[in-house]
Amino acid sequence: MKVYITTDLEGVAGVVLEEQVSPGNPLYEEARLLLTREVNAAIEGALEGGAKEIIVNDGHNGGFNIVLEELHEEAKLVHGAPRPFALAGLDSSVGVVFLLGYHSRAGTLRGVLDHTMSSQSIQNVYLNGEPIGEIGIEASIAGYYGVPVGLVTGCAKACEEARDLLGNIETAVVKWGFGRSFAMTIAPKKARKFIREASRRAVERALKKEFKPFVVKPPIELKIEYTLSKYADSIEGKPDVERIGPRTILVRGEDLIKVFKTVGFC
Repeated sequence: MKVYITTDLEGVAGVVLEEQVSPGNPLYEEARLLLTREVNAAIEGALEGGAKEIIVNDGHNGGFNIVLEELHEEAKLVHGAPRPFALAGLDSSVGVVFLLGYHSRAGTLRGVLDHTMSSQSIQNVYLNGEPIGEIGIEASIAGYYGVPVGLVTGCAKACEEARDLLGNIETAVVKWGFGRSFAMTIAPKKARKFIREASRRAVERALKKEFKPFVVKPPIELKIEYTLSKYADSIEGKPDVERIGPRTILVRGEDLIKVFKTVGFC
């Protein structure tokens, strides 16, 4: 059983402010450590559940968030940018994917640091007519390779979004939003305990084939509503991109990865 853990930062216990997820801010260094310890908890749980190989993708903002010296010794780390493919190392040999420290899609009421791919430039994303966030985007990429998502951790709204989309997967709620940058968080040590237990269960269930890949069948249609028309200007004219409004573009294709790469989603 090979486990692929891809990480974000906004969904980590204790993280509620933009300053915490942005390099150069004093609060960011603490957030990095909190993330690394949640990753280690997930690794420990996965090993207890029967995982034989674990790949961790440091996925937030270029991939230099995890504190390397603190990372569990059984993990292999994917990090750095620019990336020809954002989820390098993910293929059909992986047994299950974990989304650690994730957030809800843009516009989610009571979602902590909610956004989809960019807090500044993107208003909404629709995949084959349905609203989708980063949880769904990552799950669909995994599904492209026939791999299911078995665990999502983050705020209550992120975990709710994951279950609505992916069904009866494992989740670990580490905080509840009162506003976008205002939340009630459980103690990080307890959050790590929950994550470790959920990770163990997820691997055990994956070994029993209890999770189903989230497969988006072609033809693929991706619609993006940007916050400002200049962002639509910058992508108009690329192959397969249609401008359908001042702030909105549409990308059509038969291959999900090719469509996502066109707009920089993977």
